[in-house]
Amino acid sequence: MLSDEDKFRFDLEGYLVIPGVLSASDCARLSQLSDKAWPRQPQDGAFRRTAAVSQWGDDFRNLMDHPLVLSYLIELIGPRLRLDHDYAIYMQNGAPSQPIHGGPMRYESDHWYHYNDGIIRNGLMVATWALTDAGAGDGGFVCVPGSHKTNFIHLLPKAAQSQEVMPEYVRQPAVKAGDVILFTEALMHGTRAWRGDHERRVLLFKYSPPHSSWAKQGYDLSAYPSATDQQQRLMAAPSVEDHAKVLDETPKQS
Repeated sequence: MLSDEDKFRFDLEGYLVIPGVLSASDCARLSQLSDKAWPRQPQDGAFRRTAAVSQWGDDFRNLMDHPLVLSYLIELIGPRLRLDHDYAIYMQNGAPSQPIHGGPMRYESDHWYHYNDGIIRNGLMVATWALTDAGAGDGGFVCVPGSHKTNFIHLLPKAAQSQEVMPEYVRQPAVKAGDVILFTEALMHGTRAWRGDHERRVLLFKYSPPHSSWAKQGYDLSAYPSATDQQQRLMAAPSVEDHAKVLDETPKQS
């Protein structure tokens, strides 16, 4: 769960890095399994993206409600949060930048951050699972810390948005394989051109409040016959009235 320092940092900067959620062997296994599920093709370029990694097997599906990460998300979104969609991004040296995007209320929908009376609430949020290291200067995830509360989203210089330049207020957090980056889509963020010698591999799981959906189509539970009851609640369709709490709070019989 969120520590007091976590709350301070998230409110201040709009993102957190949870270190060491997976072990090096976990990351290596997931990486090997992904090569079987999504083999590289001769026509693939340096930047690859594909959807529905949660269908690559139990090891990937179980990331959606990893106990530690889920505990953070419940505090940041609420107990009735839902998984909205998931995908993977793999980048080899030379893969280009993706422009800085997001920001508070940019789409008048789910890109928002609120605080009231000790409670933090967000719209669409992202858990980015790093399967490989991203050292300082390697590239990958970048953000403008604190921009989830900016009043001047439209004043970000075009050269910074396109990443032709990288001002000091744009940050690329260094992460190790096994770390998870949590951030709100209200944070202005993007992807820096990859300069690392190894391939960048990340899995992204995106979560919404119970009433909201970013994806045009939700999860088909019939495609997840092995999903647990908790995972089924997490993947349920959006609803204000009828979205169950993800954690089962039914008292256990003794």
